[in-house]
Amino acid sequence: MNVRLATLQFSITENIELNYEKVERLLSSAPESSLVLLPEMFFCGFDYERLEEFSRLSEYMVEKLRLVSEKRSLILCGTVPERTEEGIKNTAFLIEKGKIKGKRSKVKLFSPFEEDRYFVPGEENPVFDTDFGRIGILICFELRFTDMVLELKKKNIDILLVPAQWGYSRREHLRVLSQARAIELQSYVLVADTWGEFKGTHFAGMSGIYSPWGEVLAFSEKGDTILQAEADLKQVREVRERIPVELD
Repeated sequence: MNVRLATLQFSITENIELNYEKVERLLSSAPESSLVLLPEMFFCGFDYERLEEFSRLSEYMVEKLRLVSEKRSLILCGTVPERTEEGIKNTAFLIEKGKIKGKRSKVKLFSPFEEDRYFVPGEENPVFDTDFGRIGILICFELRFTDMVLELKKKNIDILLVPAQWGYSRREHLRVLSQARAIELQSYVLVADTWGEFKGTHFAGMSGIYSPWGEVLAFSEKGDTILQAEADLKQVREVRERIPVELD
């Protein structure tokens, strides 16, 4: 099964309208019926002073994405600050052809960036069945956690999505881990990161698309761009048959 994969990379600003305009402009280049990944906290960034305000806008932003997904038959994923009874969570929504397939909140909060002061952690690491196969999501910092990766491997995902805002000083970690996880999972991996500076933090870029063999199908360190690649989901099965690495 051949599918089209895409990931967005852009610099975040303090202007949420401008941020969403960037999303719309880049999405306009995505082919219909493709899977597109957006960065972590794509419309607002980690602006803790306005986090409560932004959490009230998240439902509206998800609805805007839902309408785009419906109109162009896209699968879309990105994270927003979600208001819950427990507190605000950093939540990824997966939308397929206008329907919300599910959501998943960030479990591992990055304490050096004080995420644990402002967000409530999620608890689950689910897999979503879609027209593009089985999809798992790890949000930024979670890419480092082998136990979470192996949990997804046991669930036989076909594609891993990694929405991120990864710091520039650790940029090589993101590049190496992204490729390594594709090899480890024997699945496609999409990474959407921000780049440039936002509120005193310099972000890495280093967005990419990787094959189940670990090949770099698309990559960008900086710049507002959409990365695209053609994928054959049969390759997931072929790689696993060629090099069987089954977990007990």
